[in-house]
Amino acid sequence: MHRVSLILGFVFALVVAFVTGAWAQQTNKVNWHWPDSMDAVNSAPKIHKVLFENDHIRLLEVTVPAGTTEPIHGHKYPSVFAFDAVQPKLKDHQLEASSDGSGNPLDPNSKAQAPHRLFEKSDWYAPQCITMGPQAPHQVTILDTFPQHFYRLEFKKMDGKSVEKMTHYPNQD
Repeated sequence: MHRVSLILGFVFALVVAFVTGAWAQQTNKVNWHWPDSMDAVNSAPKIHKVLFENDHIRLLEVTVPAGTTEPIHGHKYPSVFAFDAVQPKLKDHQLEASSDGSGNPLDPNSKAQAPHRLFEKSDWYAPQCITMGPQAPHQVTILDTFPQHFYRLEFKKMDGKSVEKMTHYPNQD
């Protein structure tokens, strides 16, 4: 019964992910202007594993080992995170923007987000989702004794209001 509840919770989380995807794109506060080599799949392929990809979405499994710092990378697409485990305490180092918009190298001692944990440990854990717009290059250091693990559903193409003019979805016959 507990396993069924977990599976249903994860399926529900994915449904929420699709519904909130449009909202994630609207909250885009980052204009991606970095090279494709900075995209997470290219910059940190051992951390970001592609489970599925098509013209509209890319599903990543993200795993950062305990006590490590991931390579500098960014995310050019809005996305939804589906957390299937308690998240470890971490420190997020953001790329600092310069006046010309190119950004400066990461400095682990400057403007790093204070160590935090997204969700606290408990005897029972329910899957949780959050939305995120595109992210400028950054790197995360895991400060806990256990790894970070979650799924990230990236929205590469969104139809938005154009879907109102469709009589059928383009990739459906």
